[in-house]
Amino acid sequence: MPRNIKIVWVLCCICIFLGFSYLSAQNRIRDINEQRQGDAEERKQRAEENIRHQELKGQFDKLMGEVRELNALGKYEEAAETASRAAGMNPKSANAHTWWGFSLAKSGKTKEAYEKFDQSSRLDPNQTKNYYFWGLTLLVEGENEKAIDKFENALLLDPENSRAYASWGSALNKLGKYDEAIKKLEASLAHNQFNDPAYGVLVDAHFHKGQYQQAWEVVARARKNKITIAEGSLKRLSDASPEPH
Repeated sequence: MPRNIKIVWVLCCICIFLGFSYLSAQNRIRDINEQRQGDAEERKQRAEENIRHQELKGQFDKLMGEVRELNALGKYEEAAETASRAAGMNPKSANAHTWWGFSLAKSGKTKEAYEKFDQSSRLDPNQTKNYYFWGLTLLVEGENEKAIDKFENALLLDPENSRAYASWGSALNKLGKYDEAIKKLEASLAHNQFNDPAYGVLVDAHFHKGQYQQAWEVVARARKNKITIAEGSLKRLSDASPEPH
C-alpha cells in the first residue's frame, strides 16, 4: 500500500476514533446532566413532601390539643367532633381514636366509644392510655370484671401507673373483693401518694370490712397530703366508729 494511502487510512481511523470518543463523551455528559436534573427534582419533591407533612402534622397536633382542652372544659360533644376530624386527617393514629373514644364516652355514647377504643388497640396494642380510658368507661357502666381486664392491660404496659391501680381497686371494691381492693389501692398510693381518688375508695374498702381504725388512719394520711375525703364517707365512718383522738 502506498505510503500516502496508509497515512490517510490512519488519519481516518484516528478521526473515527475521536468522533466516537466525542459522541461517547457527549452522551456521558448528557446522562450526567439528566441524572443531576433528576436528583435535583427528586430532592425538590422530597422537600415539598416534607413541608406538606410538617404542615399536616402541625394541623393534626393542633386538633389533638383542642380535643384535650375541650374535654378539660367539659365540652365533650365538641371534643368528639374535633377528634373525628383528627382521626380523619390521620386514620392510623391510635391516639386520635383513643381520645375520640374518651370524648364519646363522656358524651354518653358508650357503644361508639367502645368501637373507637377497640380500633385504637388494633392500630397500636401498646397504648396504655387507651386501655385506661376503656377501663374507666366500663367501670362507669358497671362492667367491673371487664374493666379490670383493661386496667390489667394498662399496668402490663406501665407497671407504675398509679391511676390504673386505683381504678382497678375501685372495680374490686364494687365487686365486694375488699382485701384485693385494698392491695391495689395501697399499690396506687405507693406509686403516687397524692392520687386523690385512691384514698376515698380505700376508706370505703376498710369500712366495709369493719376495719374502722385502719379507715381513720387512711383519713389521716389523706389529710396530711391535703386531700379531702367525701363528707358522706366520713359521716358513715364516724357513725360507725368515732374518730380517734
